[in-house]
Amino acid sequence: MAGPFLFIFTGTGGSGRKTIGHRIGQELGLYSIQSCTTRPPRAPERGTPDRDYRFLSREAFEAKQHNGEFIETAVIGHEQYGILRNDLERPLQEKRNAYVIVNPEGAEALKQRYGNSAIRIFIYVDKMTVRERLEAKGMSFEVVDRYLVTYSEEVVYRKQCEHVIENTDLLRTLARIREAIQSHL
Repeated sequence: MAGPFLFIFTGTGGSGRKTIGHRIGQELGLYSIQSCTTRPPRAPERGTPDRDYRFLSREAFEAKQHNGEFIETAVIGHEQYGILRNDLERPLQEKRNAYVIVNPEGAEALKQRYGNSAIRIFIYVDKMTVRERLEAKGMSFEVVDRYLVTYSEEVVYRKQCEHVIENTDLLRTLARIREAIQSHL
């Protein structure tokens, strides 16, 4: 058995990659790697510990960045996002399979760094579905618009990923992803 593997859930914004990533990650006992961000928590995240993000002040983020603590960073809509080197390398050194949820830019940076140990799972839905899901979540027009503007450049990245799955039906999507991951384990 090769490994350990870093499963990278990526895809278009609004595709359900976070929900799916956490569900499959938990089910298969994969180690979860959290991203850091300077953006404020959104309404559903307030008051609950967040499994997607560690919220940092700009100062704290920039200090970590200055100290070289991030393995990968990105700026999305004026906010900074990043994955801490220690968070990612610890499980891999312990020979544990891990997963992370990042945008295509982050997925590419991690693939460059980890090569064959990094398995990208690209999840997408059509543009209309993205709009409907974000509006149903009560996202502001500006946020929805930003997702839709980046959609076209994000969806192109699927051609470079090891697995590409359209999320039209959650249970079918979960089954296909489970199968894809198990083909590596």
